[in-house]
Amino acid sequence: MRHRSSLRAAGLAVALAAVAAGCAGSEAVRSVAPGAAANGALRAARSVSSLGAYNVDKTKTAVAGISSGGFMAVQLHVAFSGTFHYAAVYAGGPYYCAQDSLSTAQTTCQYATSSSLSASESYLDSQSAAGTIDPKSNLNGQKAYLWSGTMDYTVEQKTMNDLNAEYQHYGVATKYDNAYAAGHGWESLDGEVACGTTASPYMIDCSNYDSQKTWLTFFYGSVNARKTGTLGGTLINFDQTPYGGGSNDLDTNGYLYVPANCASGQQCKLIVALDGCVQTQASIGTKFITEAGLNEYADTNNILVLYPYQVSSSTPNNPNGCWDWWGYETTTYALRAGPQMAAIKKMVDRIQSGGSPTPTPSPTPTGGPTPTPTPAPTPTPVCYTASNYAHVQAGRAHDGLGYALANGSNQNMGLDNVFYQTTLKQTGPNYYVIGCP
Repeated sequence: MRHRSSLRAAGLAVALAAVAAGCAGSEAVRSVAPGAAANGALRAARSVSSLGAYNVDKTKTAVAGISSGGFMAVQLHVAFSGTFHYAAVYAGGPYYCAQDSLSTAQTTCQYATSSSLSASESYLDSQSAAGTIDPKSNLNGQKAYLWSGTMDYTVEQKTMNDLNAEYQHYGVATKYDNAYAAGHGWESLDGEVACGTTASPYMIDCSNYDSQKTWLTFFYGSVNARKTGTLGGTLINFDQTPYGGGSNDLDTNGYLYVPANCASGQQCKLIVALDGCVQTQASIGTKFITEAGLNEYADTNNILVLYPYQVSSSTPNNPNGCWDWWGYETTTYALRAGPQMAAIKKMVDRIQSGGSPTPTPSPTPTGGPTPTPTPAPTPTPVCYTASNYAHVQAGRAHDGLGYALANGSNQNMGLDNVFYQTTLKQTGPNYYVIGCP
């Protein structure tokens, strides 16, 4: 008991220092220690591309996050419950827990000095009635996975207990992992930090437990085994500025992991994965991406994984790059109109826009003989044969780590140079596939 009390006191002292710095989280003031090499090699895009459109099953979209990203994941799930049907929350808390107050975030939400549950549910109910978030009835029957370590003194388990109760209040089925002696962090097989430790980069491994398999199976039923060795997909470095990047504490670029099957047009699921404070690109590079344990399952289960990124700033006062879960940007931070919320939703909408719409049947005519319809002529596809370099220069493809990737489908055409020649067929506006009749 004395050991826990001393740890709690030490954690509180660090956290109060973080308040002075403008970030709600004891993790925010720790130095970034060099970590182990990430498991699973990635083919990452060398240059920044536009975010592509894919064939996405919109009924299977999920959001996941750790710490400030966990609170943001809850905000996105609740405010856009018509879009996000599942949520995986590591060390987060109830919706609108901070109530637009950094001091409330630091005390009530992190250290559970009191419960925010009543205020949270009251706000959720009123905003649902006002139409500033999606109808709360959407939550009924959805699923949420929750993770909270018994040695997490950054976000106490009482806060996650409240989140569990809140979800169940609205009819969300939950699976709550709360028995591991884990510190504050995102748990995965690829984490480099020991389970009971709270340290940068806050990617922990608890006795080879695979929490991603747990919640992916809970959400989607049985899943294929994770990929080992070199991954077959592509990590695309995309421009966030069309979605608000460069302002509202959003970075100018984010990443999208695209399995080969998704690039070729097969229908895929989508998961949005959100890092926490001091896990920005400036702090730990892409370790959140490479140690989250998601790309390995994405490769074998047709799942796109979106990694939006935020930045630190002095104005507003967010020097450690947290997602806005206490109102440092605006009082609408937890609503659909919140700048970061709206930006991520626009990214999701773009990714989901590549599927073919369901055709609306024409009304059946009544009376008289049914005329024999004249079949419409089949349009001739437009094909282009050129070097991969020429395709990129002409805007039919883009470069990704030295490879030419067809726009729209993101199919890998081979090396981006004048020696490789490819035939591309245009099947839609700025959408190309390899080959032509």
